[in-house]
Amino acid sequence: MQAHITAADGRAGAARSGVKPTANPSVMICMDPPRYGFAGLPAAEHVKALRVLVSVFAIADTRRRTMYCKDACGHGWHNLPMATEQP
Repeated sequence: MQAHITAADGRAGAARSGVKPTANPSVMICMDPPRYGFAGLPAAEHVKALRVLVSVFAIADTRRRTMYCKDACGHGWHNLPMATEQP
């Protein structure tokens, strides 16, 4: 909830996740407002829910970072050094 996910974030994240748009986690996150309660889904849906949520959080964080944290951000997690690829 702290990510302040919007329905648009949910749609973009669900599409990016590779999970079918008709799967329960995709449908839940695309509602306006997004519906939570993923822990209550059947165990077979948990991996799909994780994929959807990680994708949605990445989109929401990028949006909020661009809007609210540009040039002057005190959030430690927004100031982590970029990971470099290892050969």
